[in-house]
Amino acid sequence: MKRKRTQEKVIFNPKPYTKKVVSNPKVSDSKPNAEPAVSKVRKSNVFVDGRYRFNLQEQKILLQIISKIRMDEKDFTSYFVSWEELKKISNNHLDTSKKIDESCEKLKNKTIKVKKGDVDENFGFLSGWRTTAGQGVHFRIDPCMKEMLLDLLAGGNFTLYNLECAMALSSAHSIRLYEIMKSHQWKKQPVVVSLKDLKWNLDIDDKSPTYADFSNFRVHILEKSKKAFKQHTDIVFDYVPIKEGRRVVSLEVTVRENIKYQTTVQGKITEEETKSLLPGSIIVMDGKEYEYTGSGMYTDKGVIHGGEVYRLIKQGKAKVK
Repeated sequence: MKRKRTQEKVIFNPKPYTKKVVSNPKVSDSKPNAEPAVSKVRKSNVFVDGRYRFNLQEQKILLQIISKIRMDEKDFTSYFVSWEELKKISNNHLDTSKKIDESCEKLKNKTIKVKKGDVDENFGFLSGWRTTAGQGVHFRIDPCMKEMLLDLLAGGNFTLYNLECAMALSSAHSIRLYEIMKSHQWKKQPVVVSLKDLKWNLDIDDKSPTYADFSNFRVHILEKSKKAFKQHTDIVFDYVPIKEGRRVVSLEVTVRENIKYQTTVQGKITEEETKSLLPGSIIVMDGKEYEYTGSGMYTDKGVIHGGEVYRLIKQGKAKVK
């Protein structure tokens, strides 16, 4: 008999916010301990702009762990990832304690490099883990990662996205590019991204024989990711190469909301309603105004995710200004 996934019993129960709401177009969030379909990943932008390369399986394990961190946590705890989650992440490859431990060991030995001015700092992600056969793994995050993952709402300089979008991507480079593009989405205008910096983020040597030719980078990373984003994620992007002489040195990138995805995941919402509620829209509720970020909005009663915002509007309890 097939075992029920424990996550199906999780109940939304966020702690209310008591501090004054400050609208911040850089960030959005959902309720903690959400079901997998609306689970969120939060990373400081310093982390997003860092350099690291995990293979696809390692990347997905890392994100699954990060999605367990509650927005109001001040210190790391132990984060449980179930056996079923690990099997799903790995397409049923991680089905024994030995295989899980081997994968965790590789993840633990990977380095994350971030730039802070002229200083390069290096971190490990995991400090350890405890595997229980048939049940799952309790992961411990290295304390050095605190400023990358905890108390991010205070500074506001972080990127948040749906876990399901990243998990739907089939390339480690696409996942990294997705979170980099998400970090620019709030700007609502084209941004110029250095090609050298982008390769650094993706841990691609600028002199790599494979990607030294921009056409290869364009076909195998940019175009492949562009197609995957349109099919699986909440954003789409376009880019225009910028040259110095005959050499491409940067990209002018425009990131937009993928309306088709939003309509699919947020339930029975008409196309007209979807178009009227965009990132930056002002929502009036209980006589107060809040800014919709694309994934939800902060209120003095807590965070309301996108699907609930639509339902409140339909019920006449909120309206777009």
